[in-house]
Amino acid sequence: MSGPRTLAGLLRARAETHGERLALRYKEAEGWLPRTWAETWEEARAVAAALHARGVRPGDGVLLLVPEVHAAVSTLFGVWALGAVPSILGVPYRLADLDAYLEQLRGTARKLDAKALVLSGALAGLAGEREGTPLIVADALVEEGRNLPFQPEPDAAPGPCLVQLTSGSTSHPRGVVLSHERVMRHMAAMSQALPSPAHAVAVSWLPLHHDMGLLGGLLFPFFNDFPAHLLSPLDFRQRPFSWLEAMSEHRATICAAPPSAYAICLALANRAKEAGLDLSTWEVAMIGAEPISPELLRRFSDRFAPCGFRAEAFFPVYGLAEATVAVTFPEKLAPTVVDRVDRATLEREGRAVPSTETVGTLELTGVGRPIPHTEVRLVDAQGESVPERTQGEILVRSATLMEGYYDEPELTAVAVREQWLHTGDLGYRADGTLFITGRKKELIIKGGHNLIPSILEELAAEVDGVRAGCVAAVGVRSEHRQTELAYVLAETKLEPEARAALGERIRERLRAHGIAIDHVLLVPPGTLPKTTSGKLKRGAISEAIASGALSGTLA
Repeated sequence: MSGPRTLAGLLRARAETHGERLALRYKEAEGWLPRTWAETWEEARAVAAALHARGVRPGDGVLLLVPEVHAAVSTLFGVWALGAVPSILGVPYRLADLDAYLEQLRGTARKLDAKALVLSGALAGLAGEREGTPLIVADALVEEGRNLPFQPEPDAAPGPCLVQLTSGSTSHPRGVVLSHERVMRHMAAMSQALPSPAHAVAVSWLPLHHDMGLLGGLLFPFFNDFPAHLLSPLDFRQRPFSWLEAMSEHRATICAAPPSAYAICLALANRAKEAGLDLSTWEVAMIGAEPISPELLRRFSDRFAPCGFRAEAFFPVYGLAEATVAVTFPEKLAPTVVDRVDRATLEREGRAVPSTETVGTLELTGVGRPIPHTEVRLVDAQGESVPERTQGEILVRSATLMEGYYDEPELTAVAVREQWLHTGDLGYRADGTLFITGRKKELIIKGGHNLIPSILEELAAEVDGVRAGCVAAVGVRSEHRQTELAYVLAETKLEPEARAALGERIRERLRAHGIAIDHVLLVPPGTLPKTTSGKLKRGAISEAIASGALSGTLA
């Protein structure tokens, strides 16, 4: 590969060749703050100089916990410019005990051999002085380093590009090691699969500790030299309308988000129309990281059509951190591929048989075909390839797979065998398109049926009284029945006396689709544990039920 070897090397080259061109805009309280390539490199250089002055050296691991997006990007590129190895952390979705969390961070630092923990000023002030990994305040690094003469050499970086934490947990992280060469090669493969037009403009609010937020939201536009407009995840969480406003204001063409974010915006469609938002330039509405409901895509397209949104803009994708990020992409501006199959046959036999019936069927969204230099296989429990329209575990082979899990050779050997990454995800192929059906570990195996949690959750979430994005379907092993009991848990704000009726409405909704479950458990808002990215922790929920640690109203 000719040209810069690293992302920070590419940033320096941009600053030298067309430094005056707009690179980024950051959403701040007073408005949008623009940064050129030259300004972005200078901020990164200054951070690298400040970190170097504090003893951080090329190859050192550095943990970053910086929620503010401008400081986060400057710090990240500064670590890369220095040749150090970042691991980006997220503030927990619900932070009940800051003290315990900060202790977990120190455990993570020890596990990853990090030489420094870079925190935002607010968090560093709360953390105070403790023994262990040195704390560095991110907010002051740019100013500290501006007048230091240190000039980093980013393309001489000795170690990995990134150690990406995948577990959503800071206490027991699984660190995916990605090399500079593989990340650059992967960005090139993504760019080949999704070429960027000259008028491309990006918007992203996704957290940088998430692979879709880092590589899709920040690095894809960066690599392809078009401007990105970055909001913080908190902006979206506090005011989801700000995402749509940014898309309209900046005539954005591309943005990535999980299905739950698009679902939250459904209630904002009338407001968007009344405000005169224009979403007609949106060409790539990337959607992934969670199960993708065809009905959600239809509802979003219908409701935002008055704002110019096109249904064919949806771009359903599949990927995972161990594959750097992307595995499959669809065709740009092509109609979404939807498959309607017989539910019982898929649950019992693992075969995706097409059906035109309205009852007893399951709709699945196609997530495209492998990107360049990536192969996908689907295999049965014996490791044999399965035929077309037969469910199997998804295996991925690519020149841009992770190098392994940090300091966990045994775990790496289980995940990657004979160059194939065993994803733990299930799916099938039809006419070349991949369809995802679930996670091996999360399937509810009840009486010979493999119930798919995301389908149960989608149906239950449509019932009035259930909090959006706060439904979990899990299996809990029953020794007495020698099978798993199917639980649907839903957060609700309803008073206890109204919950029995809500539970019955949930059961009726599931029965109407031919699904019988054992228990509905209704819990108060904030009960269900989530990762730092806001995903439900189904495994932890199942364990909490089995141990009696999770209580609520059984209905």
